[in-house]
Amino acid sequence: MKKTMLSCLLLALFSCDDGDLQIEQVDFDSVSISNCGEEEDATETTFFFKIDGDEALILDLEGGLLANETSETGTITSAIPSSSSLTYRLFSDDVSSDYFCSNIPPIEPMVMEENTATGGTLGIETKILSAARNVKNYGHQITITGLTLVNAQGESITDTSSFNYGTFTTSVANSASLEIPFSNYSDIDSYVECLENPIEGTIRLYKTINDEFLSLDVPFDQLVNTVTENTPRSVDISGGALRYVVADVEISEDMPCSTAQLSEDINSWYYNSIGGSLKIETLAGEADENGNITYTHNFTIDSLILQLKGNGDDVDDVQLPLIENVEMGSYTTFGN
Repeated sequence: MKKTMLSCLLLALFSCDDGDLQIEQVDFDSVSISNCGEEEDATETTFFFKIDGDEALILDLEGGLLANETSETGTITSAIPSSSSLTYRLFSDDVSSDYFCSNIPPIEPMVMEENTATGGTLGIETKILSAARNVKNYGHQITITGLTLVNAQGESITDTSSFNYGTFTTSVANSASLEIPFSNYSDIDSYVECLENPIEGTIRLYKTINDEFLSLDVPFDQLVNTVTENTPRSVDISGGALRYVVADVEISEDMPCSTAQLSEDINSWYYNSIGGSLKIETLAGEADENGNITYTHNFTIDSLILQLKGNGDDVDDVQLPLIENVEMGSYTTFGN
């Protein structure tokens, strides 16, 4: 069986002791990462363990490192042992998750050997694993570099390479399935306009949040600098004028303005409008000293139906529940 860097490190470490303990094989490659599931918000989880028979690899993670958003590689790190800790234990018999998750740990099995990491850097890379009708699922890959282990005799060994501790998964409601749909975009003051509009006769407006974006294709003639009085303008968006797109990378400025799907190297999920009407209410501000007037176009969508597009092979399109009414922000133009 192929040994991981950690396996070799432990073997080398134990070969330095007095011979009372000899381990022929240590391999956590095929072992899934576990936790006790005690946190209401899974991103607040800090205690993890991996069990392989009578062995366990225990991680106490620094708090605040996990978040349901895509991270840049190398930006989330934690020092061992000052901020996070890693411990290897050998037990007298096979151990189960109950040992770690019980309020009072059982007496058996007994800890026969414990080795603590005295150095190393822990890194976390987070990205979306999948998106579905209601949720986004994130994977938090935990790696450790430059690990130093010390045994009971005080002997230590260091390896400068990296090993993968495991991937912890969490889920969060997608923006369309929030208690107030797309309310996370309300903190963004206004839409950005694409410099080149991909559909003739329309203006594409978009907002981005980390690994997703929201775009609207609005006909030019519906954004005129004229107050709407009592009746807002109405635009049919059943043909995909609204797009909500999720990707496993951070969204760049050019992504929302393209007519094509994102690169094949990027896993992406498209929620397109197949029903609904965009209501546009236009308000005018006071003229400035040069006679220029600011016009604010407030967007609301009625009877919105979104469809998560399948891949056309073994994944079918999925329709989301009807959103009866949702405020979608505003866009500003100027005139005199």
